Amino acid sequence: MAIDLFITARQQLRLTLQWAGIRADEQEFWRIPDNDGSLQRVTKDPNESTDDFTLSRLTAQVRYRWEIGPLSDLFIVYTRGSNLDNRISDEFSDLFHDTLITPVIDVLVLKLRYRFGL
Repeated sequence: MAIDLFITARQQLRLTLQWAGIRADEQEFWRIPDNDGSLQRVTKDPNESTDDFTLSRLTAQVRYRWEIGPLSDLFIVYTRGSNLDNRISDEFSDLFHDTLITPVIDVLVLKLRYRFGL
């Protein structure tokens, strides 16, 4: 999701949010044959651990840009990102909520780009 707000012709506010949430449950197992041919179905030993997994990664960014003059800008950027460990029993709503409140990165950056000269 991305939202752009143009406050004036020289000022911009941008919000971006990207979340990848995957919950995978094992079902069938297949093997690639040594020679040419179709995939071969295999059975898994019931004593082996499960191959289920979850993935929850979030990146959010708020960026303010002010064009001071030609080729001169002020940027204020806030970035927050998360990456949760494998939590097989959680629902998507829990994964999303916990990803929002447990950041791995939480950074505020100020950048001034100024053109010197005539």
